[in-house]
Parts: sequence; C-alpha cells; structure tokens
Amino acid sequence: MATDRLEKFAIEEEFYRRLGLQYIPPELREAQGEVERAEQGTLPRLVELADIKGDLHMHTDWSDGHNSIEEMAAAAKDLGYQYIAITEHSGGRGIAHGLDEERLRKQVAEIKALNERFDSIHVLTGIEVDIRADGSLDLPHEIMSELDIVIAAVHSAMSQSEEKMAKRVLSAIENPDVDIIAHPSCRLLGEREPVAIDLEAISRAAVKNNKVLEINAMPARLDLNDI
Repeated sequence: MATDRLEKFAIEEEFYRRLGLQYIPPELREAQGEVERAEQGTLPRLVELADIKGDLHMHTDWSDGHNSIEEMAAAAKDLGYQYIAITEHSGGRGIAHGLDEERLRKQVAEIKALNERFDSIHVLTGIEVDIRADGSLDLPHEIMSELDIVIAAVHSAMSQSEEKMAKRVLSAIENPDVDIIAHPSCRLLGEREPVAIDLEAISRAAVKNNKVLEINAMPARLDLNDI
C-alpha cells in the first residue's frame, strides 16, 4: 500500500512483515521466484551451523594442513561434530606433500588407533585423489577400496577442452571407488578461471552414479550455482 509516510524498520524481518511476506534471507535473493514463494510462505529453510554433523574434506599436517589428526578431531568434537574424514592429497600433488600408498596405509593405522580412544567422535579414513589428465586416478583400487571416503579432484591440466574435461571427470564419477567430486569448477575467484566443463551434464552423471558433487564453501571457490 503506497503512502506518503516514510516508515522505518529496525530489522529486515519487520520490513518483510509489513509487506506481508515471509522473510527472504540474503542467500535466496536471486530473482528466481523467491518473492512469489515468500508471498505463499513456502520458502525453504536454510541449512544452519547446528545442522552440520561433520566434515568430509579435511587436510592435516600429513599433507598441506597445519594440525595433527588428533587436534583436528578435538576441534571437531568442540564444534559438536559426530564425525570427520581425513582426506589428504594423494601423491600426485607433490607440492602439497601428497600421500603415496605406503604413507596412506600408515595414516590409516594411526586413525584406527585414535578411534579406539575416542568415544564421542569418529574419524573416517579417506583421500583426495588426483584425477589425471587421461581420467585415471592417482592411486590403485586396492588401497582406495579400503578407505571410508574417496574424494576425486582435478588439480592439473586445467586448460583441456570441454570435451576432454568432461570425459576426464565422467571417468572419475563412474569409478566405483569414488564417492565425491571435489571443487567441480576448479575456479579460484580472483586467481583462476573455472575449467571448461558442463556442470549440468556432470550433475546428471553424478545422480545416475549416486555420487556427490562437493559444495565447497571456501570463499575463493563457491563452485556450484543453483542447477
């Protein structure tokens, strides 16, 4: 209702109530029908920190992280997490002190020993394995099949054509050892452009193969748009 009176609101929620709308969080203000949904009162509930029960992509001082597995587990416990997965880089990421098969087996043994001491949090074994330029993975099936979580990621040959990149990532998605595809666009905002990849096609393949595409909330990544 238009009036000549200037109304002031202390908080945004009051403004939306005055308009007869469900409050629209900033994350949903994308001109994709959210106003109509707010009129109907059918906006979805956003994920909150209290909803997060664990973290499945973590690096420790075994590779390019800064803290030990035990320190990471203790911090996760303080956050109220129920589980974490230790997913170091594989050996192909030499710059990140990636783990080869021998070091990975040693880490798995350490994690199993730590789990015997923990009672309120569980540490999952895992790896962030490189997807090579030809679509093969940087570790053999024998070791990956023993892990709780296998994340696959592109870290090299990022200038490949869209066709080659699609075949490369699809090969990883179709690999039975892989559970998650990390940072699918490979972009770093302000530093690196995204790779040439059809994310809708990759998403369809992930659904077909029951795989997860990572929603990477690192400010420099923010990979996935609404699809």
